[in-house]
Amino acid sequence: MRAASLCAFLAMISFPLAEARASGEPRIVLVAPAKDEGIAVRIRAELEALHFEVLDAEMEAGPPAREPLEEAARKNDAVAAVRIVPSSAGVEVWIVDRMTGKTVLRELVAEHEPPHGGSATIALRVMELLRASLMELDAPRPPPGEVAPPPVIRELLAPRPAEAPPAAARPDKPPLLTLELGPSMLMSPGGIGPSGLLHTSLHILRASERIGMSAFVSIPVVPANLLGPEGVATSRIGLLGVGFRGAFAPHGAAWNVNVGAGLSAVLLHFEGRPARSYAGTSETLFTFAPYLRAGLGYAVTPHLRIRADVLTGVTVQRPVVQFVGRVAATWGLPFFSPSLGADLSWN
Repeated sequence: MRAASLCAFLAMISFPLAEARASGEPRIVLVAPAKDEGIAVRIRAELEALHFEVLDAEMEAGPPAREPLEEAARKNDAVAAVRIVPSSAGVEVWIVDRMTGKTVLRELVAEHEPPHGGSATIALRVMELLRASLMELDAPRPPPGEVAPPPVIRELLAPRPAEAPPAAARPDKPPLLTLELGPSMLMSPGGIGPSGLLHTSLHILRASERIGMSAFVSIPVVPANLLGPEGVATSRIGLLGVGFRGAFAPHGAAWNVNVGAGLSAVLLHFEGRPARSYAGTSETLFTFAPYLRAGLGYAVTPHLRIRADVLTGVTVQRPVVQFVGRVAATWGLPFFSPSLGADLSWN
């Protein structure tokens, strides 16, 4: 988390500091013993990444104190000074901040650090301490410091305009209403040929993301003709159904598989045109048929799909076409209706 915090801090200040290089970089004095060169290298790299000018300095042997560190910073015209002192548990970090007039002393324990990770961790903690000290410049009553903070430091601490977080992805909602339209065929193996229909469906009242209600109507457009020596029988067959519809793919996927089941009403109209001396009759029949339906759709846009479906069912009663007393054809045991079309949906 410390590394993430520092990375965010670096990203926040990198742009204004890049502009400040031309006008002079603020200086920081770094004091570290030779045996802690690895830590010093890490700290120097972090400071230079922030476009500070790092000056190495040496201190006389003896207990660390504030005054010599302040004098080193003052002598080198630096805004701050950092000193690393070995301790029994790790290292002591001294930070003298001439802009706030504060001195920070912190002991960093490194006994649980990995062999090659201690230097990096200590460097990150030093940067956190320095940042915390600089943040006091924006306190309601800034502490009186020895020097005024350079413009670069003010720019460093200035809050950057927060980027608007990306809009949270709203979960896909199932369509509340879907209208489907396209051509279809109607056929049955009883002897009557296929006929052409205009198929339209309305899928509404979706109860969940997978299940909803569906209604459809298939209007006869191209009739089917049944030929015999007695004449010609023309049939027009329409369907009207209501049922349930289920989706086996989440809404928003390119491909969408649907299945449905329900009950349909079948309207059959037969018109006979006799040959020679025969008499022709016309008759309209009405029956019911349970149905099953399956389809596959592909999304062209989020609200428009092209699809292919097939509907199959069995009539409760068996319609029969007779020519002069003989059975010429039957229909509906079973029947099939493949269709192509497009559906438009609204949420």
